[in-house]
Amino acid sequence: MDTFLPFIVAGLVTGSVLGLAGTGLVLTYKTSGIFNIGHGAIAAAAAFVFYWLHIDHELSWWLAGFIAVFVFGPLFGLALSVVSLKLSNQRPALKAVATVGIVLLVQGLATVKYGFNALRPPPFLPKAAEIVRIGGVNITYAQLTIVAISLVAVALLYYFFRVSRTGLAMRAVVNDPDLVALHGTSPQAVQRLSWSIGSSFAAMSGVLIAPTLGIDSVTMTFLVVQAFGAAAVGAFSNIPLTYVGALAVGVVSNVITKFSLDAPALRGLNTALPFILLLVALMVIPKRKLDLPSRSEQPPKIPYHGPTSTRLVAGGLVLVFLLIAPTLFSGQLTYLTVGLTQAIVLFSLGLLVRTAGMVSLCQAVFAAIGAVTFAQVAEAWGLPWLVGVLLSALIVVPVTAVLALPAIRLQGLFLALATLGFGLSMEAWAYQQDWFFGTTGTGRPMPRPGGMESDERWYYVVLAFFVVAALLIVAIHTSRLGRTLRGLSEAPLAVRTLGLNTNLLKLIVFCIAGYIAGVGGILYGSTVNYVVLGDQYYAAYYSLVLVATLALMPFREPWYAVVAVISALIPAFWHSPNAQPWLNVLFGFAAVLIATRGGADTLPQKARDWIDRRFGRRKDTGPLVAVESDPWTMPSNASGLEIRDLTIRYGGRTAVDQINLKAPVGQITGLIGPNGAGKTTLFNAASGLLTPATGSVLLQGRDVTGLNAAARGRRGLGRTFQLMQLADSLTVGQNVALGVESGLAGSNLRGQILATQSERRETLEAAEYAMELCGISDLRNVNAGQLSTGQRRLVELARCLSGPFDTLLLDEPSSGLDPVETEKFGETLARVVQTRGCGILLVEHDMALVLRICADIYVLDFGKLLFHGTPEEVRTSPIVQAAYLGSETETRDDLIDEIEEAVR
Repeated sequence: MDTFLPFIVAGLVTGSVLGLAGTGLVLTYKTSGIFNIGHGAIAAAAAFVFYWLHIDHELSWWLAGFIAVFVFGPLFGLALSVVSLKLSNQRPALKAVATVGIVLLVQGLATVKYGFNALRPPPFLPKAAEIVRIGGVNITYAQLTIVAISLVAVALLYYFFRVSRTGLAMRAVVNDPDLVALHGTSPQAVQRLSWSIGSSFAAMSGVLIAPTLGIDSVTMTFLVVQAFGAAAVGAFSNIPLTYVGALAVGVVSNVITKFSLDAPALRGLNTALPFILLLVALMVIPKRKLDLPSRSEQPPKIPYHGPTSTRLVAGGLVLVFLLIAPTLFSGQLTYLTVGLTQAIVLFSLGLLVRTAGMVSLCQAVFAAIGAVTFAQVAEAWGLPWLVGVLLSALIVVPVTAVLALPAIRLQGLFLALATLGFGLSMEAWAYQQDWFFGTTGTGRPMPRPGGMESDERWYYVVLAFFVVAALLIVAIHTSRLGRTLRGLSEAPLAVRTLGLNTNLLKLIVFCIAGYIAGVGGILYGSTVNYVVLGDQYYAAYYSLVLVATLALMPFREPWYAVVAVISALIPAFWHSPNAQPWLNVLFGFAAVLIATRGGADTLPQKARDWIDRRFGRRKDTGPLVAVESDPWTMPSNASGLEIRDLTIRYGGRTAVDQINLKAPVGQITGLIGPNGAGKTTLFNAASGLLTPATGSVLLQGRDVTGLNAAARGRRGLGRTFQLMQLADSLTVGQNVALGVESGLAGSNLRGQILATQSERRETLEAAEYAMELCGISDLRNVNAGQLSTGQRRLVELARCLSGPFDTLLLDEPSSGLDPVETEKFGETLARVVQTRGCGILLVEHDMALVLRICADIYVLDFGKLLFHGTPEEVRTSPIVQAAYLGSETETRDDLIDEIEEAVR
């Protein structure tokens, strides 16, 4: 046991520092809803400030520490609170991009000021070098002081958080800021205080660990990132558990260090342990504890998609430029070649982030795996060069398939966190093994194809791969796979309920992206001739640079990668050792700025209009196929939807209580009730988005309670949403077609990737019929993001009508329509039921519409079935009137007059 004690003591010290950082991280997350991936950058920045004051300007250690922790830390936190406020209604991908930008900004500025080598401040705590012997182990006063400071700080924070009025407001602000404001407390002030305290804790951890670790922007940032594992132990919410988890991580990591001295296979595992713990925790923590209350998000900016002729001309010009580039940039050809390889990796990242809306922070690691595999395959098997490249990149696919498991379960920042943890654990452990980069410091040789050894000929080989990758990306985006990926990103609930297996789709896109990244990594390795440990383009940190770069790049695919190729030439003409750090500063600042503004701007509207006029964008010439009748026929055994004894509970609250309901085919059934009555909750349970506590859901007489939303969609249950689910970057026609394509893709691997000719025609016919039925055919080529609320409602209805659904759940579909549109909308629904014979369950607040078109009406109130009857019975029921209007007789009489007028 005595042999372990020194490692345990050292682990407690490291764990205490991680505990400080972790508790500060949990505090800011609990109060803002933003998981700050750049939390470690605060610690690094504070350590540099301390060094600048204490060493460069010879301030006393306590004054320099006070300024770094209690002045700089809160000021940094206030700046982050401003960023946090602007990010509060942005999409998760942009939140991740902004926090990544903070890392690049701090690390770039620190490198510009102090260079690439770590700084080593001397021990500064009182009696730092003096030793006290406890339990037979020599412990320095510095170690005891660090542990004591962390214990006291965390205990005070926990007491303040749990007992004080301000602490109560901190716990409430992320869940309901409006409620906090009603109690006379400013939510913004509470969040500013939280960010200041959390940043001060991170700053304290950076200053305390500086003499032991040294001050290096990358190393210190990722040391504090290990606190993410501790935060995971506390389920990202419990401060004491987070601190205990940090102590455990510190101790176990240091004990592993002892064993790794005799077991090379354990080398680096001590560093990887927190990230492995993070991955495990993210997979086992209940999703309800990871998901914060949803807030309204700004829709994504719609990237400009110019006329086909314009894109072809632009593509031709770019290709000509790249073909003659060796003549123009003969002295900078390697820079341009490297730019092409990184553009290929950027294609893989863009497919995930921009198209599918999933943030990956480990693309550089995928590239490294592909390169290392190729180096070993080329040496051992002697395959033809091209065959070796294509096969080696396949090794990345099973790795990405495993990583897709968190992608299936997680979303937003937690998915970004999982991929970051994977990348850092791979770098900490796998990169250190002999079987990865090799036993020599020179790395593994990366051959080029025979006859292409010269830099100029090799450039054209890489250019060919770049062109093929660009064409592949364009092909993906014009295929069913591209449309469903955009649906997954911008309307995930819709495509699920329409029949798409989104889990399989995420697996597919991760595997494709991983393969492309692997190819890019191989080409880069052959460009520099070796794949080496320490190469910045294979480092986990470089994945953050890629994300920030992607955020900066304007335009759609594949143009963002083309811009990245050109930007790769900047270091070739900027001859300064600080060129790359300054570029990181630029990328980091721009990433924060762009994320807070809702994404990168593309072309100004005037430029778009000029291009459309000048190059003659094709006008809508009518439908691509002629459709005279409904392409779908009702199954002979269709009976509609039936709900039996359904009960849904949230925690200790019953939202829906023992509901029985039938929505048969051939009629419209109404479901009404006051706000909060449980109507949408009932819809979510019927469509498979919620699991009921008791009861069952039957579709066409078959029990589908155990089926997920996609399976129910493929069995004929379609729906719309109260908060509309449209893919704004797709046209109206493409959105409507998702109603068909989601079911055709389903859980079929081929169907998700490619559509047959008959399926394409089937999709066009169904989409055209549905648009014609809803009166929106003239909008088929308009982006959904440009529509009015009423038009968007009709598009969502048309998408539902385009699929082979015999039962439709429509959640407030007339919301946003004017009276004329509402009347036409009612006529459309009646016509749909009459011609197709389907059944509709309608949630609607427009009583006149409900009473006019429904054959049967159910009334909910406080989750219970209050009344069931015909429209006439509902109109005259005093129970229904009381539920809607309370006891105000005059108001009740007004509603009766309104209803009677509607009936007449």
